[in-house]
Amino acid sequence: MKIKEIPVVLRPREKAMEQGFDKLSDRELLAIYIRQGTKGKSALEVADAVLKRAGSINGLMDLTQRDLLNIKGISYVKATEILGLAEVGRRLIKPKKNDLIQIEYPENLVNWLNLEIGYKKQEYFMAVYLNKQNQVLNYSHLFVGTLDRSVVHPREIFKEAVRLSAAHIILVHNHPSGGMEPSLADVETTKALVEVGIMMGVYVLDHIIVSHGDYVSIRQKSPELFNLE
Repeated sequence: MKIKEIPVVLRPREKAMEQGFDKLSDRELLAIYIRQGTKGKSALEVADAVLKRAGSINGLMDLTQRDLLNIKGISYVKATEILGLAEVGRRLIKPKKNDLIQIEYPENLVNWLNLEIGYKKQEYFMAVYLNKQNQVLNYSHLFVGTLDRSVVHPREIFKEAVRLSAAHIILVHNHPSGGMEPSLADVETTKALVEVGIMMGVYVLDHIIVSHGDYVSIRQKSPELFNLE
């Protein structure tokens, strides 16, 4: 069905103007950016195909231009616009390195962390560096691949902490499978990095696992790992 065949009050643009953008479904919102469909497919149906490929609206963050161009109805221009839209969304909630945003609890970062790596198809390990007031100084993507103590080397993590004169670190990695239970490797890696941090005077506040909008705090599940003093 073409957009013009849909009752006016149900068309995405008109619905947004009448009821507000917050009343639109994900497919309706995306259809506004897609604007036009293709032969045999409306903009809404093209939006459905994009969301199916992405898995969810948040999954747009990890689609590539090639992913989008493989969808019927998505041109080079539309692919570029969708990728740009996804990046705008990421930046809106991403802590700015020079703004010194204070983090009261590590979980305050979860929305951004999920958009940053929560929808990746490989495991990513990153660190967020904080000062004594728990203000974000910097963040780094450090490793890609299965989390293991032999892969996650303390030298790379704490070298940046020393350079920044950071007081605290929040460790983060994703579980592409969607499973949220910390693995034995997760626990062992956390324990080893907490111990190194104590020796260096740069304390690991938490190790957060993110995946597809969900998260787990290893500190909440195993507080004894962080009380080694």
